[in-house]
Amino acid sequence: MPHATSITRAHITMAAIYLVVALLSLFDFILAQFGLIAPLENLYWFRLHMITIGVLAQAVMGVLPLLLARRLRVAAPTGALPWILFGLLNLGLLLLSFGQVLWNQPLRSSGGWVLLLTLSLWLAALAQMWRRAPRPRPLAAGFFLAGPSFLWLGVLMALTILEGWPSPQGYQAVKESHVHSNIFGFTGITVAGVILNVLPALFGRDLARPQWVRPIFWLMTVGAFLLWLGPYIGVILIMGGGLLLYVIGLALTLANFYLTRRGAAAVQGTHLLTSYLWVAAPAVATIAFVLFGPDQVSLTELEAGVTQGLVYGWILQIVLAFLPALSRRLLTGNGDWAAALRPEEGSRFSLILLNLSVAAVWLASILLPWDQARPIVAIAYLFLIVATLPYLRIFWQALRRVPASIPAH
Repeated sequence: MPHATSITRAHITMAAIYLVVALLSLFDFILAQFGLIAPLENLYWFRLHMITIGVLAQAVMGVLPLLLARRLRVAAPTGALPWILFGLLNLGLLLLSFGQVLWNQPLRSSGGWVLLLTLSLWLAALAQMWRRAPRPRPLAAGFFLAGPSFLWLGVLMALTILEGWPSPQGYQAVKESHVHSNIFGFTGITVAGVILNVLPALFGRDLARPQWVRPIFWLMTVGAFLLWLGPYIGVILIMGGGLLLYVIGLALTLANFYLTRRGAAAVQGTHLLTSYLWVAAPAVATIAFVLFGPDQVSLTELEAGVTQGLVYGWILQIVLAFLPALSRRLLTGNGDWAAALRPEEGSRFSLILLNLSVAAVWLASILLPWDQARPIVAIAYLFLIVATLPYLRIFWQALRRVPASIPAH
């Protein structure tokens, strides 16, 4: 794999900055719960967008072209376009985020339009890489095209809400399709691509079951599409069928990863497998809702708990576990990008504390009245911040070792 260009360094640096901003914004909630400051309004979605777009999408846009270039044996985009995409992505995120905090509709809509334009240009560049690639093209590379396509669809759903465009089933259905497209489509499929294409080398292994890649790709891609389509058109059976296909594909992915890393001591493997418990957590929350009823578990509390489990327990945990280690390999310009993970690149302390913190947030949000849950959630957030510190240190060390000039492709 060729060395990372400076654009990759820019994306990863911004991802680190946004992660710190998201964590710092938690202090507003923590201090406000104990009456130490007056809380700022509308930081909830600001925080989630900082992690999902600012950290995850930012890192993916920086790293994915390199991974796709390696799999397809073509050059990644160079010249002005990558920098234009970098500027547009961050402009769109800032417009959307400030629009959320200020609850300013023109700012939010402008951010959505800029992000849609960014993703359209990015997908066109990735598709051009696919067209240039020699045949036969490996289907494993398809994960790196399908994932961003679902992010584009998710932003389109967000714009549908922001602009008030007509839809078959109204606001709540579009919101559900937006979440499904971003979570199951973009995040789930992109992470599956990394699991199958990148992580085996980091554990010093070859993929245990390469023959499973094709069914996994189609099960997850078709399943994610149906999970978007079902709520949008209001057909529960379609959504249920999509969920079944997706879960089978996901189970095969995790089984393949488990067989691949079996015997490897790196803590990142446990991070990844544990993170997927938070993907299954919504099913447990739904059972609690059915058993206790809306009088004891409101839909608002259910949504808050489930969302925070997915964002902090799944997305943030995967980012923390692997992006710092990948950054060391992609940014330093010396050494093998696929060198096996070292013990100092993982943290059992973070693994345990992060998951306990998310569990406290999740359970308190769902099972307790909000007045009782707030101090528990605040303390859990504080421990969540502490859990990120070892990986932020690895991030910082990787950034400090970046050479002044990184060779371009």
